[in-house]
Amino acid sequence: MMKKILLSVAIIGAVAAIVVGATTAYFNDTETSTGNTFTAGTIDIAVDGQNPWSQSVPFVLADMKPSQVDYTNFAIKNVGTNPTNVWKKVSGVTVDENGVNEPECVAYGGTWTGGTKQNGILDIDCANYDQAMINNKIDEVITYDLSVIVKDNQNQPIWNQTLYNMNKTIAQIDAMGGNGTFLGMIPSGYSMDVTESYHMASSTENWAQSDKMTFNITVTAEQLTGVAILENKDQVAPWRVLGEDAYTGTLTYGVKDSKFNYSFAGVTPLVGTNYSLIVYAEPFSTPAGNGWPRPVIILGSAMSNGAGNVSIPSTSLELNANLLNAKVWLVKSSDLTGNTMNTWDSSTETNSLFDTGLIDYYDADL
Repeated sequence: MMKKILLSVAIIGAVAAIVVGATTAYFNDTETSTGNTFTAGTIDIAVDGQNPWSQSVPFVLADMKPSQVDYTNFAIKNVGTNPTNVWKKVSGVTVDENGVNEPECVAYGGTWTGGTKQNGILDIDCANYDQAMINNKIDEVITYDLSVIVKDNQNQPIWNQTLYNMNKTIAQIDAMGGNGTFLGMIPSGYSMDVTESYHMASSTENWAQSDKMTFNITVTAEQLTGVAILENKDQVAPWRVLGEDAYTGTLTYGVKDSKFNYSFAGVTPLVGTNYSLIVYAEPFSTPAGNGWPRPVIILGSAMSNGAGNVSIPSTSLELNANLLNAKVWLVKSSDLTGNTMNTWDSSTETNSLFDTGLIDYYDADL
């Protein structure tokens, strides 16, 4: 009897639970977001309107002589959807004797025997030459200029710099590793004019007559990786990068994040001096127009030590803004009044580190 009573109680409890569950309700609301997408951007460039770059007629620099200059020019267009960092590499340099004439034979210590009908073959037209004197390395006597101008989609210049100003030979450029020389950043839809000049040294003697050099040019574009190099530059236009000295800095930052997360390390011209890392966008505007003083964003400050080293450890800033086509400088803190850069002077030029390419930062919270 007791078992039956307990079983009846259990059945009654289960039925009650079902009834309660069936009759209990809760206030609620449901919202659904539909059609969400995740799309990858594109990195793509065109050179001189060609994509891919397929020159039917390569650059030809002919009839070069000592103290003369020849040029190659081309334009890089960013046809992708993202800003891109761009490098240019000269590679595959080869030199060739390319025949011989009387002055070159004499330069080799030989006697010209070719007469008026030159065969242009050393062993036929030049007798008793000194093998050790043969030299066709014109890549070691041709120096190199390289400058760039970034233009917006209205073809208006927004940024420029000079990478080399006859301070490197073609042989030195050819020896560079990686992607070669960093040219800068090109925003989406913008372009970069690249101007190169080749100078044959005035001291070049007859050994170089008729010699020939061939080389390849490669342009590489990559997405922004959150690394920006700052360098000191010479004090007058065209603002050549002085990359051969010790004064440089590296800004490491997150290209897209909810905050501007960065760190900086560099070597400055001044020791025991307080420096500030600043950023501003081009074109800039001031109450006085396109000049000084200039409003800036101060990212951080630090004192240079006895060796000129400056370090700003990992820092997170809430900018509440994007930084588009922005320049980053490291300047003396005394050059600033609040968030304003004072009038430019020679001390600023000499003792600061400057951008070698524009940067973008995208605030993920906007």
